[in-house]
Order: sequence, then C-alpha cells, then structure tokens
Amino acid sequence: MALTLVIPQAGKPATTKDYVLTILGSDWPLTTKKIHNLIRKKYGYNPTYQAVYKTLNLLLDDGIIERKKEGYQLNLKWLKEVHRYTEVVETNYYTKNRLNLIEGIKDARTEGNINILTFETLFDIEKYLYYLQKQFILSTAKKEVICVHHNHEWRPIFYLRAEYNWQKKLSSLGHTTCILCRGSTKMDKEGAEFYRYAGCKVKTGVNCAGTNELMVFDDFVVQVFLPSELKREMDLCFSSKICPKDMIDRVFESKTEIQVVINRDKRIAEQIRKETLGHF
Repeated sequence: MALTLVIPQAGKPATTKDYVLTILGSDWPLTTKKIHNLIRKKYGYNPTYQAVYKTLNLLLDDGIIERKKEGYQLNLKWLKEVHRYTEVVETNYYTKNRLNLIEGIKDARTEGNINILTFETLFDIEKYLYYLQKQFILSTAKKEVICVHHNHEWRPIFYLRAEYNWQKKLSSLGHTTCILCRGSTKMDKEGAEFYRYAGCKVKTGVNCAGTNELMVFDDFVVQVFLPSELKREMDLCFSSKICPKDMIDRVFESKTEIQVVINRDKRIAEQIRKETLGHF
C-alpha cells in the first residue's frame, strides 16, 4: 500500500477531508450521516452530504479508511505506515549531517568508507546507536539479523521499558536479535533472561567483546572501543553488584574519550553474522 499523507494541518483552512480524518481519529465506526452531522455540529462547517460521501469514497480508494458493517473507521495499516514514516524521517533529520548537534560528541572524521566518532560517555554512544539503528532498520523491508557482542547486560538496568518495547518492535517486524555477552555474573544472567523474554537469542559467558564491543545491522559493522579503565570499572560493578547510581557515576556518565568506528561492508557483516549464529 502506497503511503499517502493526508493529515489535518494546523494554521490552514480545514477541508472536508481534514474534518473526516479528525472525527474518525477520536470516534469510530461512524456512518456517513453521523460524520456529516458531527462536522456541522462540532465544527460549524457545512459541507453537503454529497461532499462528505465523495470524500469518504476517495479516502477508501486511497486505503486511508475502511468500511465496516457499522460504518467507517481509519485503516490501522495506513496509521502504522504513517507512524513508521514519521519515525524514519525524524531519525534522518536527527542524524544526517547533524553530528555537531549530537550530545557528547567530541570529534568526527571520515577515512574512506569508515566513520570514526569520539564520544564523552557511554550513555552518549547508546543514544547515538539507537537513532542510527532506527534510521536504517525501520526503513527497510528486509528481515534483519542484528548481532550484538558486548561485555555486560547493562541496558535492562537503565532502559527496561524502552529496551523491551524496542526489541518487541524489531521482532514484530520480522527481525532477529542475537546477543553474545562476555560476562556471566548474576546481573548478566538476569539481563539475558530479560532479552530472551523479549524474543532475542542470548548467550552469556562467551569469549567476545573485551575492549572492543560490536554491533552489526544491515551492512553496518559498528565497533565501540572502551578505554581499559572504563572496562575495568564495569567489570567491578557487575562482579560486586553495586547500585545503579554508583554504576552511572563510575561508568556510564564518566567523562572520557570513547571511539566508535562505523564501517559499511556487506562481506564483513555477513561473516560476523555467520560466526554469531554459530553460537546458537
């Protein structure tokens, strides 16, 4: 279904189409007669019955609304397409040529097909990688195998609901997330159970990551090079199971320089996928 954007616009004279969409956005299903009456009574706009009927048929033809036995309502497939489109556009505008606006970035340079970014904190990196994934994964119809190699399962500690919703969304779109975690502490295993519940494949205690954490999606190979002192602090936090506040201060908001290397190479990405899937 082609995406047709017909959304009521603030500051412009409303049309019959605008009123129909606004009404069906809050009340449904409705007959032609009810929609016509609501436009007149609620908004003081007086289209003819024939104009409302014609508008409904045009919206039906475009797949924006659908007709049920009880009347008309918005087409949920169209709503999902609009939502996906706006998410991708927002992310594109946030990321494309906006490196100077990204919080925490200290330096950015390009060497051939490789982008090298330097961030101040791990939280800043996480924010950037989230938007980078959204930009490419949500805009493709291809079913992705997303691979993650990291030291510890810390994301559920800080992003419980948001991370769960993100993983469920990826799963609902047909993508698969495979996670390898070097750590095998109690907190790592609890985090692994969280991801399994969200539909991911996870293995803990795997010889991976170290100072070089890894993420692969689409043809992107993203490497995060952790300073050795930051990695040591993270290991200590997980082995002693300290409180999240101390973990934030000592690791995730600790000011340092962390390099992120982004390489778009299909051959390398597929090789990493193959090796990662071999663990499951």
